[in-house]
Amino acid sequence: RPEKENLDSMTSRSFLLLWMIGILESYGGAYADSCSGLPDCHSDTPTIIETYGFRPENHTCRTPDGFHLTLHRIRQKTQQKQPLGSVLLLHGLLDSSSTWVMNGRKGSLAFILADSGFDVWLGNSRGNSYSLAHDTLKPSDKKFWKWSWDEMARYDLPTMVEYVCGMSGVRTISLVGHSQGTMQVFAALATHEIAKDLAPRLNLFVALAPVAFLRGLSSPLLRALADVDADALVGLFGEGSFLPSSEILRKALPAICAHAAYACDSFACMLSGCVPGARSHVNHTRWPVYSAHYPSGSSVQNVAHFAQGIRAASFRRFDFGTIRNLEHYHSLSPPPYNLAQVRPVPTALFSGNLDTLADPADVETIVQELPAGMVVWREELQTWDHLTFVWGEDAGGYLYSKVRALIEQHTARAPEDASRAAVA
Repeated sequence: RPEKENLDSMTSRSFLLLWMIGILESYGGAYADSCSGLPDCHSDTPTIIETYGFRPENHTCRTPDGFHLTLHRIRQKTQQKQPLGSVLLLHGLLDSSSTWVMNGRKGSLAFILADSGFDVWLGNSRGNSYSLAHDTLKPSDKKFWKWSWDEMARYDLPTMVEYVCGMSGVRTISLVGHSQGTMQVFAALATHEIAKDLAPRLNLFVALAPVAFLRGLSSPLLRALADVDADALVGLFGEGSFLPSSEILRKALPAICAHAAYACDSFACMLSGCVPGARSHVNHTRWPVYSAHYPSGSSVQNVAHFAQGIRAASFRRFDFGTIRNLEHYHSLSPPPYNLAQVRPVPTALFSGNLDTLADPADVETIVQELPAGMVVWREELQTWDHLTFVWGEDAGGYLYSKVRALIEQHTARAPEDASRAAVA
């Protein structure tokens, strides 16, 4: 009987997954423009930044393995004072830099920090719609997509941090991550050869909806993917991109969200997790905007790595299978990321009690495993789920004010070069 129930559960989740993909593909062009009165729908990140009265800058940094990552910088149009400090914001799974600017000037963390006098940088991990260039590979090449958040932690994160420090003229920066963005930081700080250079560059790490362990995750989509091994995932989706930002998605999702907000709630629940029937903090009038920018794409291997974390109930490197693990790691199993041995950085953790991706019990495991004294602030926000931290209509109040205060406090403590960020 248990075996049959298990099989039924796996079958149901697989049908759910296929249904979702079918919905996305069948809605393309089904409605007329659903973004009327919402110009942010049609705008890329730099255009949104300019719309709200700032001066955007586009920057590109190159990783050691050849990926070209786009960073968006937010500057005041008339820069009269030296910035208080530099802050890098890292998005979550399938997301992009746009996630930090989609709730207007008063409700977006990037704008709130810029208005407070900070030099704000928005990162884009490899494989999303803003970081699709490489020295020698094209997105049409299978090899282009052979990476997961392992490589983001090893290459993308250190490259972006060094670039921001260099361009801003500072020795340390504050780092804010959401979801997968936090996972990169935990993995990097647990890897000695990376952490020895990275940790001294960070005066504060703010982890929003922090993710490392996925034992308690109940996101239906990721649970469905966890039922399928990596080889089967490749067979289902190919070896390339997963939910890329395409013309079909840009037309389909805003149309669905404009005409049936409950459908977007369901889609978000499937992808990022929430408690059915619970109060949503996401501004439903902005759903067409969110869905015009999300999902922004990733690799199938990256999503497979998340699925492995659910099945293995551990925080460890990508599992290539026994033979290839021997080639990559010289061991039969992928090595774990040991949080007890991370190079400490002052860390503030904000989680939600209704977050079913960054499950409260898994967040507690992170706190217990990190070195004593590393966590300088820990708070669980009531009735908040995974997306509230970036799209919540009330996030611009208490949460972002607290984040800003923590960054101000730790930036003031950090030793800096005499030459701070250049005044434009």
